[in-house]
Amino acid sequence: MAPVAYRVYFSLIALGASVLGAPAQGPSEAAQAMVGVWEISNAARDKTCSVTFSLDAVEGAFKLELDPACGSVFPPLKDLALWKIGPNDSVLLLDAKRVVILDFSEVESRMYEAERKGEGLFFMRTPAAIRATAITPDQLFGDWTLLQEFEKPLCKLTLSNASAGGESYRIVIKPGCDASIAALALASWRLDNDELLLSGRTIWRFAESDTTTWERIPPSTDPMLLMRQ
Repeated sequence: MAPVAYRVYFSLIALGASVLGAPAQGPSEAAQAMVGVWEISNAARDKTCSVTFSLDAVEGAFKLELDPACGSVFPPLKDLALWKIGPNDSVLLLDAKRVVILDFSEVESRMYEAERKGEGLFFMRTPAAIRATAITPDQLFGDWTLLQEFEKPLCKLTLSNASAGGESYRIVIKPGCDASIAALALASWRLDNDELLLSGRTIWRFAESDTTTWERIPPSTDPMLLMRQ
């Protein structure tokens, strides 16, 4: 064999050995951070289900284990089977045909948000993140106002720290409340998981919108809001 041919031959052998010996690229840090159990919920968090992320690779994606209850709680999610990291470290949940069902973006540390047209917002958090954001009664003590659509103040009240028995506390109604609210005779409040319950002749339930505002649930086109003063 000619000298030039020898050099080409051995160069190809060396290149092949280099390729074979190179370690396969593993999952990204973003993918590794997703491994484990996460909760998917709606905005009010009155519907939840669990999904488990693994790093079992399947043709450019990873396997996703779906809690059996998910299909009944969120029918659009019943065919979820895979997941992968998308642009800007978004988290894509896919069915077996690689159709994206939910496209989650991180909005806070360990909290992701996605939206499906006509179905509203979905949130995804780890159990640890949920525990870290749990509301406690001492965070709600103080003066609040009931409003209709931000523009119609109906009643000012105090969520007091005085016990009303059990896990409930007393409500102090301020003078000047709208007759429709006064007729409810709201007397106590308590937390029920992530919901705030105001009790009197009826029970009103509220879900947190942000740190200063709670919205009565189920949502309506004429929302009732409870806003901190």
